[in-house]
Amino acid sequence: MTYVLHAIPASHPCATVERALQLKGLPYRRVENIPVAHKLIVRARAGAGTVPVLVTPDGRRLAGSRAILRALEESPPSLLPSDPERRRLVERAEEWGDQVLQSLARRVVWAAVSRRPGTMMAYSASAELPVPRALARVSAPLVARAARAANSGTNASVRADLAHLAHHLDRIDNWIADGVLGGEEPNAADLQIGPSVALLASVEDLADILRDRPAPALARRWFPDYPEGSVPAGTLPPEWLRDEASSASWAPWATGPSAGSSTGA
Repeated sequence: MTYVLHAIPASHPCATVERALQLKGLPYRRVENIPVAHKLIVRARAGAGTVPVLVTPDGRRLAGSRAILRALEESPPSLLPSDPERRRLVERAEEWGDQVLQSLARRVVWAAVSRRPGTMMAYSASAELPVPRALARVSAPLVARAARAANSGTNASVRADLAHLAHHLDRIDNWIADGVLGGEEPNAADLQIGPSVALLASVEDLADILRDRPAPALARRWFPDYPEGSVPAGTLPPEWLRDEASSASWAPWATGPSAGSSTGA
């Protein structure tokens, strides 16, 4: 029996679920949808308003990457540590990746793609789109603007995201230093955080802030082929990047575990 993953091209939470299915050796097929329009289509098909949606072989419809990963714990290997304290730390990092980093990456990338809508097709290069590619190409500017608006990607919100990006990356790097992320085998937090970092890395304007950090290496380790596309440097307004540079602070991840991104509030 086969699982059915309802997704949209280059979606990072969909990448989380797909990687979990692969690690567990579960057979699945992926059904692609068009961004924004997918909300109505997926609700009609699977009873949920967003992706990822996973339809199990027994007919259950699961929505959201964290909920899906918990349901997949029925199949080995487990993505959660057996030690209660380590599991608590992993679940906390996973929750942050889902509730904070995932939305930030979505806002930043749609802001970039809406400025270079021609890049949108590269992000879906191998996807089996439900519409002809010629139509997808023509509609890309409209879809990108609509997706940016649907995800509250205003200029102000994206500038705020970029201004705080270094601090978010410090948190991830500290989790790696503390062993919460980046172990011998991937855990649920690795799979939740990794694709968001990989998606951010596809915006070439962010190369300087990402360079030499542990976080992008973690993303490449578990998601080496994700995403397919990229947005060239020079797309985001220079003043937005100055916002980021002026607020960046480098946490001491390189000299040992910090006080607490993995254990504090």
